[in-house]
Formats: sequence, C-alpha cells, structure tokens
Amino acid sequence: MADTEKKSDGGVPRGLPIAGVILLILGLIARQVIPNMVSEEQMARNVLLAAIPFILVFAAIIIGYMILIWYTGSKLNGKIPEKTYRPIEYILIGGIVLGIFLMFQPWVFELFRVGFIMLLISTLAYILWSHVRPKTEEFSSKVAVIPANELESGSNG
Repeated sequence: MADTEKKSDGGVPRGLPIAGVILLILGLIARQVIPNMVSEEQMARNVLLAAIPFILVFAAIIIGYMILIWYTGSKLNGKIPEKTYRPIEYILIGGIVLGIFLMFQPWVFELFRVGFIMLLISTLAYILWSHVRPKTEEFSSKVAVIPANELESGSNG
C-alpha cells in the first residue's frame, strides 16, 4: 500500500475516515434536500429515494465501527494475556445467549427490550473482541530478541 493510503504506524488507512465523514455529511444534506426536491407522492412511490439519507448515514456508521475495530486490534493485538482474553470472550458469548433467551421468553415484555439491547451490545462487543489476538507463546517468540551469537551461528551454517 502506498504511503499516502496508509498511516506509517500501521494504523487505519487515511481514506477510510474521510469516506465515513463524506458519507455522513452527504446523508445529513440529503435528509434536508430530497424532501424539498420531490413531492410527497413521489417520495411515497419511490422508497429508494426516501431511503438514500438512511443508507448514507448507515454506511458512515459501519465505516466508523470498522475504524474502531481496526484501531482496537492494532493497539491490543498480542498484549492481552490468554487468562484475561478467554473469560472476556466467554462473558460476551454468555451475553449473546442471555439476550436471545430474554428476547424469546414469553412472560414479561419489558425483558424483550432488555434482551434486545443485551444481544446488540454483546454481539458488537464480540465482533470487536474477536479481532483482538491474545498474547501467546507463538506471538511472543516472533517478537522476542534473538541474541547476536545465535544469529552469527545460524548464518554460517
């Protein structure tokens, strides 16, 4: 990737946040402009025309979430011990299962709302967490310092 496309520290590509901001601005502008350009009858008949602002803003939100995942992964990869990583992963999976159970229980309607929010947050957190690699022996050995005498003996053989 060219230097202009990606930050030098391995961070998020520069074009990604720019695209997100542009889509957000276009969505907010379209929300104001489209109803003034077409009649209510045309808006009612053309669902896609009415959906353009929503689609633009939703795409900006997705890009923002992609940036969050990329940034979190780049900062935490190989730094979280396995003993910490796995319990967090299991808690998030438990939140997903509990959220599904609360959504499908037939007794209290308010628990449906709680279950939906729990499922949403747990799923988004699990997606984010699944992009973080825990610190492992293999990862640590790749980053480990090799003594100079081992390098010299390895290059002669």
